[in-house]
Amino acid sequence: LPQKGKIMASDSSLHSYAVKLGGGLVVSYLVYKLLFRQKHNPFRDQFLASYDYIIVGGGSAGCILANRLTEDSDVTVLLLEAGGKYDSSLVKIPATCPLLQVDSGIDWSYKASTNNMKSHQCLQNQIAIQSVPQQQSAFGQVDNIHLWPRGKILGGSSSINFLMYMRGCKDDYDLWQRLGAEGWSYDDVLPYFKKFENNTRPEFQNDPQHGVGGPITISDPVVKAPYADAFIKAGEDAGYPRCDVNGGVKTGFDYGQVFVGNGVRQSSAESYLTPDVMNRKNLHIGTHCHVSKVLFNGNRAIGIQFIKEKEIFERTVYCNQEVLVCGGTVGSAQTLLLSGVGPREDLQKLNIPVVRDLPVGLNLQSHCAVVISTIIHDEFRNYSHTLPAISSFSNLLKYILFKGGMLATPGYQASGLITVDKKPDESSSADILIQMVSLGINNEIFYKNMSVDKNRFPTLYTSELANSIEHGFTLLPILCRPQGTGWIKLKSTNPLEDPEIQPNFLQHPEDLRKLVKGIQFCHELLQSKHFKPYLKDIRRYNVDCPHPYNSTEYWECVARTFAYDGYHPVGTCRMGAINDDLAVVDPNLRIRGLQGIRVVDASIMPAVVSCNTFAPVVMIAEKAADLIKNARRS
Repeated sequence: LPQKGKIMASDSSLHSYAVKLGGGLVVSYLVYKLLFRQKHNPFRDQFLASYDYIIVGGGSAGCILANRLTEDSDVTVLLLEAGGKYDSSLVKIPATCPLLQVDSGIDWSYKASTNNMKSHQCLQNQIAIQSVPQQQSAFGQVDNIHLWPRGKILGGSSSINFLMYMRGCKDDYDLWQRLGAEGWSYDDVLPYFKKFENNTRPEFQNDPQHGVGGPITISDPVVKAPYADAFIKAGEDAGYPRCDVNGGVKTGFDYGQVFVGNGVRQSSAESYLTPDVMNRKNLHIGTHCHVSKVLFNGNRAIGIQFIKEKEIFERTVYCNQEVLVCGGTVGSAQTLLLSGVGPREDLQKLNIPVVRDLPVGLNLQSHCAVVISTIIHDEFRNYSHTLPAISSFSNLLKYILFKGGMLATPGYQASGLITVDKKPDESSSADILIQMVSLGINNEIFYKNMSVDKNRFPTLYTSELANSIEHGFTLLPILCRPQGTGWIKLKSTNPLEDPEIQPNFLQHPEDLRKLVKGIQFCHELLQSKHFKPYLKDIRRYNVDCPHPYNSTEYWECVARTFAYDGYHPVGTCRMGAINDDLAVVDPNLRIRGLQGIRVVDASIMPAVVSCNTFAPVVMIAEKAADLIKNARRS
């Protein structure tokens, strides 16, 4: 045995060793917990009895509110989405957007009815032969019905759109204010556009109109087609200088920007439901949860009822603060109508108890557009987004290794904002938005994405060349501010039945006149000397029309036959002054006459903007988040 003194020394060393060992174990445990801690899973099948805020719809606006409201750890938020998770690689690849919009499993597959009105005289024989109702548009579509794609997935329509970044004209938002939306002028909303922007264009890094460092990356397309230069130069020759079309201008031409960051779609789910946000313990998310109605106690919203996928019985969850309706222009209107908020007469016909008599579902507006497709020379075919091009080995390799190549872009190249009657400097806003897309449109895109009737139009164009060659580019003249409006109404009290959608496209004669003028401007633009090196031909529609090609009457025939919905519906829960009987929500987005409920999405727009609607909806949601937070503080 060791001597006694050495035993004591050994005890001291053993104690020191034990302390070090214990400390090491504690540190190791903490490191282990840090690296391998169990993360919060926000996706739930079972929910709390109540939450502070319930967000109805996990679309473009809903994901943003979920992010911003859960920044306060004391606030509990439930986000309910009728579709599924945002976990598909296909959705995140920008070039796949044409595959996502119709019968993709992540869209609502809505269809819009049409207006039974007298058709244009030169098309009456064509319509009579097909035994379809005479109407003002959709003469070429199956059953004379417009397709109405809307996203049914986290991120909503921002997960299936064409990723085009546009804000619209300054006067779009100043008009909102003139219509009673106090606090929504261009100067008021500009800070919220800048807040979400992470714009990568070098000249915008210190631009007072743009933001850097926001959650959504805005970039220039990684593949720039040379004929985009011709588009800009032809616009300049027509009197429209190159300018920042997202800088509040009235008119002008510019190269396009897209919602793409590092080769990945920048939907609201991708940009706002980041891993850090999803790890917040105060956020719960329910997917495949179809909200059937908002519950009221008198004039106050107190919760919601919803149907979980494959379940028979409805569930109920209550709210402590507010219900935030974010179902989009179609979904929000349908939810409110089912809840008893809407036109009294329509609700009573379906025996729905009236909570508040308001014009929900009216004021429906959307953009109407026509495809002007071209054939380009063979040496430029690799710039055209055809299936053989984007799926080539080289493009697949570029995307896999570098997130580059044609798969990393939707094909959007440039845009122009023009007027049709006044000189560019004499108008306060544009009449027509023209977008250039490197999309070689084949017949199948018309048949599937635009529902053109294949039986009536087995060949879409007049020449064999135009029907057989896919590569080319497309100009899309889009009517910016339609004067005709439509509506959304319930067909029944079944929340799973689609509502009736009546867009009333081209009902107003001014809408047809301006759209035709826009088409003719595009046709003239393509005659420019700048397009000669690239352009082989313009595809001519195989439309049954007795009038000469390129005449006003010819393009009227084309517009009434092949015009399609631009996928930008707005306005069914119109914002206005608190005492405006035409308004559904006030400038704070609260439903007039009710408490504890707001609408936050494109449906609140008093008038449609002169652009794609995703960027304006992000702005609306960012501003709404501040309104909600300020109300909570006060």
